[in-house]
Amino acid sequence: MISVVRTGLVALLVVTGAYCTTSHAAELIVGSWRLVSWVEMDTESKSAHNVFGDNPTGMITYTPDGRMSVFIIDPKRTKPAGPKTTDAEAVELYRTIIAYSGSYSIDGNKVTHKIEVSWNQAWTGTNQQRFVEVKDNQLTIKTPPIISPVSGKESIHTLVWERVK
Repeated sequence: MISVVRTGLVALLVVTGAYCTTSHAAELIVGSWRLVSWVEMDTESKSAHNVFGDNPTGMITYTPDGRMSVFIIDPKRTKPAGPKTTDAEAVELYRTIIAYSGSYSIDGNKVTHKIEVSWNQAWTGTNQQRFVEVKDNQLTIKTPPIISPVSGKESIHTLVWERVK
């Protein structure tokens, strides 16, 4: 009988510990974050570059109820000449933005974005896994190797965000 109780208590501690770790990770990322840097590394050549330059503009928000949204633009983006964009202007505007929203879940240091709406319809309805680390007031999000929406090549993206106060 004591063995059964002991086994039950150990199982409860393991489950509680896993839940607390995941819950703690979720608490750490909840909030709004401003983009500081975005580096894309080509997996084949290993060359790296700053996507959207040295000062990309962006915000990512994680809510306590499991919702998220991200919006990144190239700061060199130009506004259309008139109220209705030309086809060339529309193409350029599309190529200088990343935006999507949906729900998220966390498992250890992995966050999965379940995309419900997106600037790129190919991403709508997909799950995008990311690796996260929070240190002080910085959130680092790293992708596994993905086909880049910017370069079209397989690459790994590292985005550094600063907590908005």
